[in-house]
Amino acid sequence: MRRLVWTLVVLFFMFGCKPKAPEGIIDRETMEQILYDVHLVDGYLSTIYLQDSARKVGAAYYSGIYKKYNTDSVQYTKSLNYYNSNPDQLQEIYKAISKKLENQKVSLKKVDSLMVRKAFVKDSVKITKAFKADSVAIRKKMKPDSASKASAENQIKKKKAKADSVLNSKRNFSGALQLAPAAVQ
Repeated sequence: MRRLVWTLVVLFFMFGCKPKAPEGIIDRETMEQILYDVHLVDGYLSTIYLQDSARKVGAAYYSGIYKKYNTDSVQYTKSLNYYNSNPDQLQEIYKAISKKLENQKVSLKKVDSLMVRKAFVKDSVKITKAFKADSVAIRKKMKPDSASKASAENQIKKKKAKADSVLNSKRNFSGALQLAPAAVQ
């Protein structure tokens, strides 16, 4: 019996101590999602140079956010004021938002690097094909004498050096590409 009482007391404190939002205030988890979306919109709006355009676009986005979370600007403002007056809760909300934004940043960097890598591979294939076509054309024009062969080989070496230089500059520009294709052969 004593064990049951202690279990009930512990459960009461575990579930009873979690702060709940008062009536009419958006709950913490939903407020976190709303603020996350609001900050994404704010970031986008900061890229729009014309203030009138930004206000028009922003009004539509904010309206969409309120609709998404089944709330309105009045309840949002009232809830924001509540969380501002409870800094511990607001700090927890912003810790979670910061973590989400950091995760999104990491994901975007991965996507960006994949796009750069794809472009690099595509460009390197073009450069390699152009080099091979040029070297074949030089060899076709080559005469059987040794001076012509030496001149052709010299032209091919120059073309190869140029192709390698372009590939290396693209590789350096695109960052650390671990699986970059080898230089043209």
